[in-house]
Amino acid sequence: MKFFILLAMLTITIAISAKAEQTPLAAFRIDSLWYVIDQEGNQLFSPLNVNYINDYSEGFYTVFLKYEGKSRWAFMNDEGNIAIPDCNVVRNFSNGRAMLIHILDTSNQLSMYGFIDKNGKEVVPSIYLDALNFSENKAWVMNRNERGFIDTTGKFVIKFYDETFGYAFSEGYAAVVNENSLFGYVDSTGKVVIEYKYDDAAEFKEGLARVNVLGLWGFIDKQGVMRIPTHYDFALDFSYGHAFIGRAVDTYEQAIWGVVNTSNIMTVDFQYSDVRNFSEGMGAVKLNDKWRFVNYIGQKLIEREFDSADRFKNGLAWAVDNETNEQGWITPEGRFLIHIPEEADTVIDLRFNNKVK
Repeated sequence: MKFFILLAMLTITIAISAKAEQTPLAAFRIDSLWYVIDQEGNQLFSPLNVNYINDYSEGFYTVFLKYEGKSRWAFMNDEGNIAIPDCNVVRNFSNGRAMLIHILDTSNQLSMYGFIDKNGKEVVPSIYLDALNFSENKAWVMNRNERGFIDTTGKFVIKFYDETFGYAFSEGYAAVVNENSLFGYVDSTGKVVIEYKYDDAAEFKEGLARVNVLGLWGFIDKQGVMRIPTHYDFALDFSYGHAFIGRAVDTYEQAIWGVVNTSNIMTVDFQYSDVRNFSEGMGAVKLNDKWRFVNYIGQKLIEREFDSADRFKNGLAWAVDNETNEQGWITPEGRFLIHIPEEADTVIDLRFNNKVK
């Protein structure tokens, strides 16, 4: 696999600033140009003439642009070099590997998957019919002849000989689903450590994993013990010892949310209409059509309320205040530190790779 490097004069004008090595905070689009800023609000590049900036991972931006008359996915590194791999779709880097997807037939959605390293070398050939990103240096892959988890060199470290499907490793365990569509967990050797008995299952976070039985969610520990019974229509992963749990209202598209701790004690009763998970001691919650930041027992930590909000990271959280016509990133005191122009029609928080506007 070779990368085709785009020179700056072709499709993009890139002027690298002295701050290009800093971790980016966000990308936003005004008209047809994209701007990338760091966590101090400094612009990292001259405006980029690309279709879309999707995410940032391990020193690479994933961008969508036109090249030789075709719209293509590409990578841009911190030095501003653009590289287009010979495939249809790329995914972000994880454990030093990025997924390539070759779409062979759009009518029946036939695709082939492989992985490259950061030099553009194809370390895992595109021979798989399905694959997931690397996590804990292992990735699930499958084709007609074999399936299981490979390491970053492409060697199988766990093989399955039935119709099992695997998911990402987290905290040493990976959820897997067997030929009977039941979920269990395997460890890094492939040993089944939690039996197949759940209708759905998620990754372990802080020693607990969300599992679903008959449409209701609860949490188990690594011994398979049900620590939080499956009583809830919705649930988010544990974060800082607490998790948001939800109850359906009218339809399963609506919910009211509360908070539970690892001892199965509800610290906040069902009351929030939307939530963002806890981070740096605060959770963003929506109550009475306004967003506020609260602690684990529901106390407001920032007096100011917002029309939109997201999680804190490194002391900054995305927020929007329509009354003052402000949007951008706030401090834990609720003060806007970095403003985004109102005319920006799309904003991507590159710390979470999450579209916030």
